[in-house]
Amino acid sequence: MFKNISGIPETKGVTLTGGEPLLRRDAAQIARSAFDAGLKVAVATNGTLLNKTAISELVNNGVQHFDIGFTDPGRETRLALASAVNSSCSVTASICLHGLNHRRTGMLTSMAAAFGADSIAINRFIPTGRAIRTGNLLQLQVEDLLSALEMANQTAISTGIHIYTGVPIEPCIASNKDFPGISFSTCRCGETKWAIDHRGNLRTCEQSSKMLGNLLEESLEDILKRNAVEIMKFRQWRPTTGCESCARNNDCFGGCRFQTGY
Repeated sequence: MFKNISGIPETKGVTLTGGEPLLRRDAAQIARSAFDAGLKVAVATNGTLLNKTAISELVNNGVQHFDIGFTDPGRETRLALASAVNSSCSVTASICLHGLNHRRTGMLTSMAAAFGADSIAINRFIPTGRAIRTGNLLQLQVEDLLSALEMANQTAISTGIHIYTGVPIEPCIASNKDFPGISFSTCRCGETKWAIDHRGNLRTCEQSSKMLGNLLEESLEDILKRNAVEIMKFRQWRPTTGCESCARNNDCFGGCRFQTGY
């Protein structure tokens, strides 16, 4: 499967994620398969199983980057971040901002910086899948998002750590002009980023349930050609109320596709 991916010139690497990828006993072997196919390999984990032994095994099998969930870090996760920082890998602390934790953004970003993380990803909660049931409780209001971004911005300025938005935020809500310490991204799903499940099924985004094809049965290039219309539909910018009169209309790529009701 990894050879099918690595055959596309634009393909840079893969991230092993989940759920929790380290629940698989063969996680290191999977990493080795991707590495041997010429891909850069990262692991996205909640950190509870990422001890020094696991880090050593993963690094020895080609892992070059760890993305560690830092939304509500317990002792195991804090130790995992510290151990990963001391490895040869780069480390990102990922924080999901939601309605119950946004006031802790300053503390969480400062802690991640103090532990020595190379970067911090700020991810706005998007209610998809089973999370739809708790959407009203976890949904982040715009004013709370802006407050959280200001805290993260202060951490970036005071510590020099690279902070970026992993889940895109519409430029009409916030941008680098408003928060100069934060790098704001746009959606790359269905363009330079794809999701593959453990059975080899390809999707435009990890939030999407629509399967485009199976990489164990056909090449990535063939799947993308066959699904060109569906992918274009996913990538299409969907304006919401007020977009037509917005001064940033011409240079806006929108936020998360699922935030606008894909």
